[in-house]
Amino acid sequence: MNKHVQQIFEKPMNRKEFLGYIGAAALAVVGVSGMIKALLTHNNGGKSAGQVADGYGATPYGGT
Repeated sequence: MNKHVQQIFEKPMNRKEFLGYIGAAALAVVGVSGMIKALLTHNNGGKSAGQVADGYGATPYGGT
């Protein structure tokens, strides 16, 4: 594997190819499920799917 990595470092490449290699490396390190989880959590304001915010209007008037 070390030889393969060395060949990639020595290969001349443009910006598009470089970003492709960086993206593939990031997916390999973090994993696809981790990336999806991070994106879903980020879009919901820090809460994962299924969680409800406790605040004004979250419960009926007068309690439960």
